[in-house]
Amino acid sequence: MARTVSELKTWRVGILILAMLAIAIFCIQRFVTQIFDVAFEICIFYIPTVTIIIYVFHLSREKGQL
Repeated sequence: MARTVSELKTWRVGILILAMLAIAIFCIQRFVTQIFDVAFEICIFYIPTVTIIIYVFHLSREKGQL
């Protein structure tokens, strides 16, 4: 039997994954070695993470689950 997962829960999992990736990339870039250019790092990792956080915050407020 298939389980249904709410859209908000799916977005929260996405935040978790992107935030962990962004933190890992930040730590690697600052403390280990410079793999990516700073502009690439910001555009690929940080902007999508912040955008999804803002979207989920908006979705939570809209559904009253905040």
